[in-house]
Amino acid sequence: MPWYGYHAYLNEFIKENNCSKIMEIGVYNGENAISMINAATKRSPPHLVEYFGFDFFKRYNINQITEKLRQTGCKFKLFQGDTLNTLPKIVNNLPKMDLIFIDGGKSYKEAMNDWRNSAKLMHGKTGVFVHNAGFSGVRRTIYEIPEDRYKLDIFSPPGEGLVAHIKEIE
Repeated sequence: MPWYGYHAYLNEFIKENNCSKIMEIGVYNGENAISMINAATKRSPPHLVEYFGFDFFKRYNINQITEKLRQTGCKFKLFQGDTLNTLPKIVNNLPKMDLIFIDGGKSYKEAMNDWRNSAKLMHGKTGVFVHNAGFSGVRRTIYEIPEDRYKLDIFSPPGEGLVAHIKEIE
């Protein structure tokens, strides 16, 4: 496994596509955020990397994650709460993202909300990765993504189950 560990495909995409604007739905303990930021700073100085994280921040509180992110030197914003509420309120104030990692709620309602709002933040080279694509609500969401607008690839990294990679059709 490459130096950057779990979800290595995210870090490979970040490095290969010179991503500097990263959004993650489902921050958990912040370790994946740190890994993605570290991958981005291989090509861009930390002060040019922006990270946007959404989570309930119950198991790992927002102050713990904030401290971890401060140490990277990147710009970041964390949004606490249910993305059914937080994402629709903030999406129009966010920049277009280079990479979006959706690892949030698994119900159809949650997954579709996260996808629809994330799609508003895409540009021609944005990569959207949806974790747990095998869960029924997530699977239903990704199979409802319009094939005439988006290219969908589903793959299975070791130990992770199914992941969907979505890009706009050029």
